[in-house]
Amino acid sequence: MNRKRSAAGRRVLIMAIAFMMVAVILVDAPASAQQPMKWKVQTLWSAGETPYKLLEEFCVKVKKATNGRLEITPFPAGGIVPTFETIDALKNNILQVINVWPGYFVGKEAAFAPLTDFLFAYEQPWEFEAFFHYRGGMQLMTELYAPYNGVCIGVVLWGRESMFLKFPAYKMEDFKGHKIRSPQGMTADMLKHLGAGVVVLPGEEAYSALDKGVVDGADWSTPSVNHRMGFSRVAKYYIYPEYRSMPISDFTINKKEWEKTPADIKQILVSMIRELNAHQLATLAIEDFKAMKEMDATGSKPLTWSPEEIQRLREFVRGTVWKEWSEKSPMSKKVIDAQVEWLKEIKRIK
Repeated sequence: MNRKRSAAGRRVLIMAIAFMMVAVILVDAPASAQQPMKWKVQTLWSAGETPYKLLEEFCVKVKKATNGRLEITPFPAGGIVPTFETIDALKNNILQVINVWPGYFVGKEAAFAPLTDFLFAYEQPWEFEAFFHYRGGMQLMTELYAPYNGVCIGVVLWGRESMFLKFPAYKMEDFKGHKIRSPQGMTADMLKHLGAGVVVLPGEEAYSALDKGVVDGADWSTPSVNHRMGFSRVAKYYIYPEYRSMPISDFTINKKEWEKTPADIKQILVSMIRELNAHQLATLAIEDFKAMKEMDATGSKPLTWSPEEIQRLREFVRGTVWKEWSEKSPMSKKVIDAQVEWLKEIKRIK
């Protein structure tokens, strides 16, 4: 009887040890053998545009760099939800990541606009990116996204924008009476102050509005992006580089998804977004030179503003638009004050 009990006890002990070994193996198993994290990201760019193709490449690189532990599937503008609704899709975890211009969300908080395209402030992309990484811009962005379950972990720029017009404009007064496509934000208010009619549309609808005569001009992206979208076929004038708009796109992640992301993958993502930013800026700068050469050959006319007129517009924007936006909300003032302090530090303003 004792021998039977002893044998049974040994079997129980062996089974217990076996279960413990399996548990240890499962806990210590490499992450690549575990179920991969799967995210969806929707961007502001249409599928045919270079920034979207670079985002696709980025997603492929992320999967490889994380050994398959994180898979991000990209979607173009409107791919899952309308562009202006991406913030709510992020909040509800319909999208785990958004890569948009956050200024689209000024209806929820005014500060989104000056934080992401501080009109007539910066001259070079590094100045704006440095504000986010070294002077608190990223923390401000995450503060804005907090009510929508968002954590901003990076920004991606595309350089100084261009404005395509169906009419020549060499000074501020030339905009009066014309209709211009613009998103909500500081540029829209500048145009209104100049006497233009503003038509608020997502960027992917800008070409159609130009083509159909809904607008006489469009504030959208860089010369190469706009040229590829067909702007130069229907609007023969363009302002570049005198137009001082230089927006950012964010890389904002649903908070719950971010909190359960392993530390090493977090670091990989942060580093790879900075790499994407540099890659995109260089790629689009090269494409811009090529596009302007092509546009010159087909009769497009760059509108070169005099230094005096640029300074006049700069002072006008800073004295009216900056002041008005600093009064729209306490957070908007906080965002503008932080950037003004940085601009003084790098001697862009006195």
